[in-house]
Amino acid sequence: MKKFLSALAVMILMSTTTYAAQSEIILPTVGAKSSEITVTDALQNRMSSRNFVDKDLTSAQIAKILWAANGINRADGKRVNPAALGVYSVEVYAVTREGIYLYDAANHRLKLIAEGDYRAVTTTGQSFVTKAAVNLIYVETPDAWTNARHIPPREAQISFANITAGAMVQSVALMAQTEGLGNCVRGSINRDEFRKVANLAENKTILLAQSVGVIN
Repeated sequence: MKKFLSALAVMILMSTTTYAAQSEIILPTVGAKSSEITVTDALQNRMSSRNFVDKDLTSAQIAKILWAANGINRADGKRVNPAALGVYSVEVYAVTREGIYLYDAANHRLKLIAEGDYRAVTTTGQSFVTKAAVNLIYVETPDAWTNARHIPPREAQISFANITAGAMVQSVALMAQTEGLGNCVRGSINRDEFRKVANLAENKTILLAQSVGVIN
């Protein structure tokens, strides 16, 4: 009987899902053709979704979403979305049940910033956000302009970043649609709290949030 109980305990422990955050996640490569859905199909069905199911995405889906947000699509290092003067000043943070990650576009990987489920911090009260598998936070950083051939006024830098973020969220929306996922672009963010938990420098500007996940 003791042996049976001991074996049962081991089986229970092995079947328990854990959500320990990894310090670094290398994402799978995004293929040149990963969907049979056309751009027209994706646009036809694109909409904001809020009926998320609290279910994780596959690593391939996470890779596609982040690549669409800020990935590299050319050999010269240029990215999926446009950036004024070629300065990529918008960073993408991925907030999952495991933690807050910064997307490293150059190496197509996620770097852990803070461990724990901070999905609720990415909103000011929208309950559906806590069920979305990943909440993307788009953050402008003036540090990106340090070595630029021309440095525009700060007001212009923010304006350029907002244009880039607009392109980013639409690329993610289309990718989400091709993966059968829902998405919702949001301006409602607990900016003070997110800045604190993500350890953001004061000179960085939180622009937008976007919830992506499995829907009913």
